[in-house]
Amino acid sequence: MSIKNKIQEIFDSVASHYDIMNDLMSLGMHRVWKNTMVNSIRFTKNAKVLDIAGGTGDIAERIARIEPSSKITVCDINQNMLNYGRDKVINANQLKLKWVCADAEHLPFRDSVFDYCTIAFGIRNIADRKKALTEIYRVLKPAGQFTCLEFAPMHYQHKAFITLYDLYSFKVIPEIGNIIAKDRSAYEYLVSSIRKFPIQIDFKKEIENAGFINVRFNNMSYGIVALYYGKK
Repeated sequence: MSIKNKIQEIFDSVASHYDIMNDLMSLGMHRVWKNTMVNSIRFTKNAKVLDIAGGTGDIAERIARIEPSSKITVCDINQNMLNYGRDKVINANQLKLKWVCADAEHLPFRDSVFDYCTIAFGIRNIADRKKALTEIYRVLKPAGQFTCLEFAPMHYQHKAFITLYDLYSFKVIPEIGNIIAKDRSAYEYLVSSIRKFPIQIDFKKEIENAGFINVRFNNMSYGIVALYYGKK
């Protein structure tokens, strides 16, 4: 099975449990990380924003709250995730969002359309990151901003911390996934995908190789996650 098909299968399985699983897996910290991400961006009035892998609407809903004039497009490869996110934000009275089912490696938008592009906890699940980053660069306007929130592999922390983190990741999280989402293998994959993701300095280089300038990253929560920025 290809990586894309595997990802489709996983998110088809977990869509309806995705938010509660995020709360349980991160002990609620994913909300803090996402708030930090969105609050760190100075959105201009009437800005066009593309949120990739944003099917649950978490990031789009936050952007709409802090800058209601934003014109936000939510893009996700998985229609079930989009359906779930659309229903959720409609219930929160956010009615202006656009929802597009598309592959980040082949974005169905013209060149230089968006002022901002965001992606939270999605880049590591894209089969060809180089292609996706090149596409993101293409659809951003000159001086457009790319912001990415992603888990980071443990590589510099104290060994005792890494041991506890691995125990929680590989033993506790799959068991929670088995109980709540009835899918242990999906969460085993999601945990292992973090370990396979590049360390921060290496992913920074990947962003730069796609053409972005002024690329930087900030670690959060002892380097469990990192927030990346780049400008076209």
